[in-house]
Amino acid sequence: MYRFCFFTLNDLKEIDYTANFPSNQFNWIYNWFSVFEKVENNVLGYSKKAYIVAAYKDDKLVAIVPLVKLYRTYFKLVKIEFLEFLGQQWSNLGCDIITLDDLDESFTSELVSWVKSNIKFHFLFLKYLPKKSVLATKYRLFNYSGAPFIDVGKHRDYEAFSQEVYEGKFREDLRRTLRKIKRDGFEIEVSFEEINETSLSEIRRIAKSKEVDGKSFLYGDVEKTQFHLKMYECFPSHVVFVKFNQKVVAYGTVIDWNGERIGIDAAFDRDYRKYGAGIHCLDAVIQRSFLDKKQKMSFGLGLDTYKFQFANQIDLYYMCFDFKFRLKAILALPYFIYRLKKEEKDVQGKLQKLQIN
Repeated sequence: MYRFCFFTLNDLKEIDYTANFPSNQFNWIYNWFSVFEKVENNVLGYSKKAYIVAAYKDDKLVAIVPLVKLYRTYFKLVKIEFLEFLGQQWSNLGCDIITLDDLDESFTSELVSWVKSNIKFHFLFLKYLPKKSVLATKYRLFNYSGAPFIDVGKHRDYEAFSQEVYEGKFREDLRRTLRKIKRDGFEIEVSFEEINETSLSEIRRIAKSKEVDGKSFLYGDVEKTQFHLKMYECFPSHVVFVKFNQKVVAYGTVIDWNGERIGIDAAFDRDYRKYGAGIHCLDAVIQRSFLDKKQKMSFGLGLDTYKFQFANQIDLYYMCFDFKFRLKAILALPYFIYRLKKEEKDVQGKLQKLQIN
């Protein structure tokens, strides 16, 4: 039998632990909640309250479950209460129960039973789970997302990797655009720099050009910018710049975590689209990962097609759900099951197109 209780975020700060994902680390969780607690919309949720559940066995702390309760509004009037992993709502790199010791098969059932008795909610949705999550002992895991990656340590060097992974057409695109860059009088330069006020001004300028393609401008949002800056402070972080005649035309930001380099944000100046500034930047990030002898280079969560020009492997992530027998939950259940199955079908369709099982 396990014993459960609530921790505060300050209690969590005192625990020395290493999680499977950077977004399960205390600094990430604390910064996320401090930045987004009061931000209210239907994505991040309204009236957020943190519930950090601690699990003990024989008076030994064996697991931590960082949860947040919030509500979202549907059809302008109906408020539905959700219980979710804290931080899964935006800019997540993977979530799971933080395990500090081996857990019995009964753990998940005992945890969920205790949570249902001690927290009022309609639906439990836990997203961005690895396939081997302990939650799989109780719940069916639905396909939800994926993170393309390169097994850097598997290849002899960058040259061997590019021959083994890049398709011939893509290698030719890199060569062709490089010839065009030089033919049009540009000297291309790649730099690997710290993220500071100077580099941030260039990052913001380039990121804003995404609006030309109807994409969101991350640094136009005060809270999202604030969280990204805190993330860069908490983890070893850098930015790769591609410059034409010393003018920055593309960037890619990364953080390092347990031998892995993770891509966080990237953009290119749309005025230089025909020169392939974006693909040369991501290729430079990969080259630097080989130079720095990283074991793995991840492109972060998202099944964007462009990522698979560079990577032929993927970490799959899943979701599970549960509900309490409350009137709103029973009435809304068919709607959420429909959405869940549709989302899984969409993800499976993308994976099938990419020929990934």
